[in-house]
Amino acid sequence: MTPAISTSLNFRLLCAAGSAYDIAPGACAYTPDLVYSPVVGYTSAPKAICGDINSINACLVGENADGIIVAFRGTLPLSLKDPNNLLNWLEDFFDVPRPASNVPGQVHSGFYDGTMSLIAAIAATVQSLNPGPAKKVLVTGHSLGGAMASIGAYILSQSYHFPVQQVVTFASPKPGDIGFQAGYQTVINQVRFENFQDIVPLVPPSDAFIQPAVGVLKLLPQVGQKLADLFQSAAGWNYVPVGAQQFIEADMHTIISNEPVASQTWDVVKEIGEDIWDRDFSSFLAAHTINPGGGYYRAISTMTSAAAT
Repeated sequence: MTPAISTSLNFRLLCAAGSAYDIAPGACAYTPDLVYSPVVGYTSAPKAICGDINSINACLVGENADGIIVAFRGTLPLSLKDPNNLLNWLEDFFDVPRPASNVPGQVHSGFYDGTMSLIAAIAATVQSLNPGPAKKVLVTGHSLGGAMASIGAYILSQSYHFPVQQVVTFASPKPGDIGFQAGYQTVINQVRFENFQDIVPLVPPSDAFIQPAVGVLKLLPQVGQKLADLFQSAAGWNYVPVGAQQFIEADMHTIISNEPVASQTWDVVKEIGEDIWDRDFSSFLAAHTINPGGGYYRAISTMTSAAAT
């Protein structure tokens, strides 16, 4: 029997994060698809917002029955066969933390700059939709968009005083250090979904992740050595995740809270080694995608009403 499609807020926000990918790369034009957009149920056409001339940083702001949804677009897909493309793709998630005047602690420099390139236009669009007690703001994003969603939600809440009710992220890298985590979690309610064998929620890597990863990568030729150097460059950065973890297990259906980091790390390190050896990153992409058929979509789209808060 095919499980019923969920009607949960989590699933609608996953589809909002998917809809953000409908902002065309290289242009700030949104064309709704037939998979994600109908689930979100936008009451009018959402607005695409881009933060640079090449539209690398992008966000979709629209309204549905839940409130005002701010969905940050994530990282564009990696190649399935080219190890050097994998290296370049992962490099986007590595950057030194730094303090900023409008957020607590220290945050990832690249994620912060990307968010700031969009935030004024996002705030203006949200304001035009009349946020308030009866119309809360919901923030979401996948991959890179997840980290930007966390940073953006804090700024929208604290600098612009918008009623940010909930942040839900999917496959998000870590946005900042423990100081950011502490300040953020006192004012923002976030749930973060992470999937079995998805490396992105573990980067930038902790020192506990770097040691086993480097040990495996140094056994591999060429790009393995380069990846080992990349991981070692993050030693001492001390990034941590934010929000309450919901972890999707290997069956792509079961969701648990607080998967042990050691188990998560081992599964990812093993996958990296196998994929580099085989020069096939299809499992890597499958673990990270929010497309139908992948773990994020399958698990969240079939969550029971009792679990799908």
